[in-house]
Amino acid sequence: MIGNLLLSCAGRRVELLRIWEKTFSDLNLDAEVVATDAQPFAPAFALARRQAIVPRVTHPEFIPRMLQICNVHHIRWIIPTIDTELPILARERDKFEAAGVHIMVSSLETIAIGADKRRTHEWFVAHDFPTFEQCSIDEALACKDWKYPCFAKPADGSRSVGAARIESREALEIRKNSGNHDNDVIESLGIGLEVTVDAYVSVKTGKCLCVVPRRRLEVRDGEVSKAKTIDAPEIVETVRRVAETLPGACGTICIQLFWDPTTHQVQLMEINPRFGGGYPLSDAAGAHFARWFIEEELDLPSTANENWMRDLVMLRYDQSVFLRG
Repeated sequence: MIGNLLLSCAGRRVELLRIWEKTFSDLNLDAEVVATDAQPFAPAFALARRQAIVPRVTHPEFIPRMLQICNVHHIRWIIPTIDTELPILARERDKFEAAGVHIMVSSLETIAIGADKRRTHEWFVAHDFPTFEQCSIDEALACKDWKYPCFAKPADGSRSVGAARIESREALEIRKNSGNHDNDVIESLGIGLEVTVDAYVSVKTGKCLCVVPRRRLEVRDGEVSKAKTIDAPEIVETVRRVAETLPGACGTICIQLFWDPTTHQVQLMEINPRFGGGYPLSDAAGAHFARWFIEEELDLPSTANENWMRDLVMLRYDQSVFLRG
């Protein structure tokens, strides 16, 4: 047996669970996916063939418990799924490597760049990548020439929680006085269409092997519910350069941006060094990142390519999971 794969903080990632299961089946590998979560009623946790409960990622026993699970379930690979566990797993990488476990996780530096939207913006500017204007809430209010409408969001936020379009200076003042918004970043509005991009960075060479832009058609609770793969060479080239410039990027990188199909202008917005919620669309289009990762890990002939299907539409819906007891 080659070892199993641990899908960490499985949550609602049922499609991602199925993709990894299909990967092992397609490669005729004797391996299973073990799902972990902090509570047993997470759908992907309930539907996995093997499960293990863990403390929350911020709990001091999280890493010891994960190491224990790796030993009991013969884990060879860990796939993180949420932002908060990325720095924790990256810091403890050596402990897992010593136990024969490889984590698909980027360097601490790349994780830090993606975790704080101010640092993300500074990194884009420092490396001459196209992005938005950005400032603090106080700087925007002090600037007579700041343009409205604009966008406000927490610097360390995720899933669009706390994000809002601001129509006027008066509305921004109300936001500042309505609660704890000192950590907000204020950005100019994006031009064109909102696009999320999945990029696969080789775990062996650091080269970006594939880039798939997918236009967000509809978003629900911060996660894409309808999307379409699009043909946009300027997005592919820009994101490829970002992925290969990030220090120690590894595996799947998810990047959000705005794209104007008329002018072909790209404005980079956010970096998430993990699988995005809409990644199943890229996989269905032929960008099989999970398979390519396992092929690299096992020194199998690589099937990585960029011949993914353009104009493929994903329409998501809810499905129930039923448990006894």
